[in-house]
Amino acid sequence: MTIETYLLYLGVVAAFFATPPDTSQLLIISNSLRHGLRRSLATVAGDLGANAVQMTLAGFGLTAVIAANADALALVKWAGVAYLVWIGLRLMRARGGADAPGAAARGALFRQGFVTSSANPYAVVFFAALFPQFIDPAAPIWPQLLILGGTYLVVDGAILIA
Repeated sequence: MTIETYLLYLGVVAAFFATPPDTSQLLIISNSLRHGLRRSLATVAGDLGANAVQMTLAGFGLTAVIAANADALALVKWAGVAYLVWIGLRLMRARGGADAPGAAARGALFRQGFVTSSANPYAVVFFAALFPQFIDPAAPIWPQLLILGGTYLVVDGAILIA
């Protein structure tokens, strides 16, 4: 991969994040307000962990299987919707609407971030569509995927923490 290709990739990733916040970003904002930035970093780690899994799935080509099976994609999508509704109902039923800062366990915040990001079935399709545009087929594929995926995680992590 040339430096020009890498810089173009950075531009595309930056443009992708210039959109309104998605569910993962809103969850991290909510957890930061409720539990403080330090504790909400567990939610960021969960989100980035799910993204790493999704990138790996995209790299292995499982995207084609998911995209070819509309029922599987719909099942994952509706499971994600159910999870987000469940989180919303729990937040609405919480006494006083807010916990004391730092009250939530980091493990629970990590799981929340991981499941919320994992519930986005389009992420695997997104990574499978994005990465091939910047990969040189004449060079080894996995090192390029690691560079592209690592860059995405660094940029995404910085934006989520900001």
